[in-house]
Amino acid sequence: MKMVGLAKPHLIEDWTQCMIKSIGEIIDEVLHQLEKAGIPRTIEAYQLVLETGMAESGYRALEGYGKGNPAVSFWQIEPATIRDIWENYISFRKPLIEATYKLGLIEENKVFSVFSNIALAVAFCRIHYRRQPGAIPKTMPARAAYWKKTYNTKLGKGTVDHYVAANMKRNK
Repeated sequence: MKMVGLAKPHLIEDWTQCMIKSIGEIIDEVLHQLEKAGIPRTIEAYQLVLETGMAESGYRALEGYGKGNPAVSFWQIEPATIRDIWENYISFRKPLIEATYKLGLIEENKVFSVFSNIALAVAFCRIHYRRQPGAIPKTMPARAAYWKKTYNTKLGKGTVDHYVAANMKRNK
């Protein structure tokens, strides 16, 4: 019996590369929109957001891994983090309020908005990093350490080695 519709391994790799290319285009546009709201658009910011998605989900999961994990989006942003970013940062910056609305934020349902909208998830990921001290590092290993310290944190299961490995796969 011939199985119809099963993906061949090389098609999966092609699909993954195509998906990452599309995600990269979304990231670039969102960073452009956030730049208009006062957040610098840099190659390091682009790389950090793209690499964070690879490390957090490999662009394969919109919901948190494991029992009880409430994180949403490819960037695995927790609802408490979404609320904190809104209440303690965005809500005090009119240009960012406007930018997030333009990207599709539904104020009464922020978590669902980030879960269901790639552009908005990119914005929240970038804004999360914007709130952290220091410049975004220029090299992937340094960004991996920055991610672990400021995004995944000491409580997270991710490691610097995992971040680098996930992103080396992307670069092959």
